[in-house]
Amino acid sequence: MSDAPNDRPNGPHDAHDAHGLDRDRAAAVRSLLIETVAREPDRARSVRRRRVVLLSVAGAAAVALAVGGVALAGGGALPSGTGEAGPTAFPSDRPEDDPGTSPGVVEPAGTPSATPVPPAAPTPAVDDPADPSTWVVSTDRIGPLVLGGRLEDQAALLTTFERGPDDGSGCPASFFSDGRGLTLALSRASSPDTTEIATVSSTLAVDPAALASATPRTASGIGLGDDEGRLLAAYPDAELTLDHDENYGTQYAVAGDDGRYLVFVVGTSERITQMSVGTTRIAPPEYCG
Repeated sequence: MSDAPNDRPNGPHDAHDAHGLDRDRAAAVRSLLIETVAREPDRARSVRRRRVVLLSVAGAAAVALAVGGVALAGGGALPSGTGEAGPTAFPSDRPEDDPGTSPGVVEPAGTPSATPVPPAAPTPAVDDPADPSTWVVSTDRIGPLVLGGRLEDQAALLTTFERGPDDGSGCPASFFSDGRGLTLALSRASSPDTTEIATVSSTLAVDPAALASATPRTASGIGLGDDEGRLLAAYPDAELTLDHDENYGTQYAVAGDDGRYLVFVVGTSERITQMSVGTTRIAPPEYCG
């Protein structure tokens, strides 16, 4: 057995195989190069086209931004595709300019209108001493005449009433009358100087319309000349304290929270002839006796 390396000698057959392999490989490489070179112009043109398109788009965007910036900075409209300025668009609810104002100036909300608003009517005076129709009657007062007040001070308020002469017998009451058929009585009763009873009355001979416009009224609207039904509708809890008395009529008392009473006297005509304020549930039958 030989110790020489196991190498095949390069005989004629082996040489032929090597040359054939080299030719095939060379042909394949040549074909690949030719195909690559053939494709290169198309690829180059495609790349160039993409670059041109991208550059064109970028340039147009830059121009649009530049033009738009100038238009926005100048407050004008962006140019249209024809190169002419497009129409200026305004909101559909844009108010029309008032001919009397500067162009483009909108009158702010709350601006006074041209037509002046008339002032509110003044509130009628309450308890005006010269106008008994403004007097409010309650369980402790008839208008400005308040129980517990100094009689002479309150008598001085009655400037539209005529004070009757004292009878000289020490009667604790003073009487007043006016030209509309109203009569007032202020009585000291047991106190030498304090009004303890105040009464307003009228005869039914007075014209009903004139009496209705002159009488003091309660907070419920009841006054002299009103009928018995209206009285009881306004004061359903009124206490009947004297029933059909021949001399002093029918009387109803409405109690206050202070132990005082408002007494209504209904005459034979079933209408109120007197309203009396005091500490008793019946109107005083006499003031001086």
